[in-house]
Amino acid sequence: MATTYDDVETRSKIALWVCLAGVTGIAAISIVLLTLSTNADRPKMARLVFASVLPLLGTWIGTIFALYFAKDNLQAANNATLKTLELSGTFTPQTKIKDVMTPLRRIDPLRHVTDKASADAFTLVSLYEAMQGSKNSRIPILTQNDVVVMVIHEPDIDKYAQIKGTPAKDLKVTDTLGSLRNENAELKRAVETFVAVAGAASVGEARDEMNKELGCKDVFVTDNGKVSGKVIGWLTNSDLARIADR
Repeated sequence: MATTYDDVETRSKIALWVCLAGVTGIAAISIVLLTLSTNADRPKMARLVFASVLPLLGTWIGTIFALYFAKDNLQAANNATLKTLELSGTFTPQTKIKDVMTPLRRIDPLRHVTDKASADAFTLVSLYEAMQGSKNSRIPILTQNDVVVMVIHEPDIDKYAQIKGTPAKDLKVTDTLGSLRNENAELKRAVETFVAVAGAASVGEARDEMNKELGCKDVFVTDNGKVSGKVIGWLTNSDLARIADR
């Protein structure tokens, strides 16, 4: 789960107040002990402060910090481990798809619409520019309930632009996703072709499901394992190609 701004702000305040309380406590105890001690006992009392009071308050501060910050440290460690495994090719067809998918919250660019028909209003040039700006060559389009209705790929827009005899970046505002779907049956099928699997599925099962659909390049992880379900993650054909087939 992503750490929210409020979480960070709250824990920052806790850290500040704990540090201030610790420093104040150390100073107060030290002053009291050293003030009440005699000249002869003062060196011994100073050693007592450094040997007992400082470690005690330091342990208390450390315990408080661990309580509030250990969760994020563990999450960061898990993410780093998964990334290392991915880069080393350790993932196999038996790996759970949840371990390698892109979670819904991290899909970018992404578009939401009220229904499939309303997606036709997107101009192709705006979708193309979003891809160029994000360095991702495809954009999933979901309903407000996070049900996928289409996936538009950069090659789809390029092919449409070639038919129109113009570069993709120079397409007109009248060239919409609806135009692409209505004017070319092949491109219509391309943007509407995707599959879904459940979160418990393996990478191998996701690959098999994708291969069942001719030209399929996207597999979505949904809450019911069907394309009608709520999307919780996404895996592309490019992602699958990077996972070692062992």
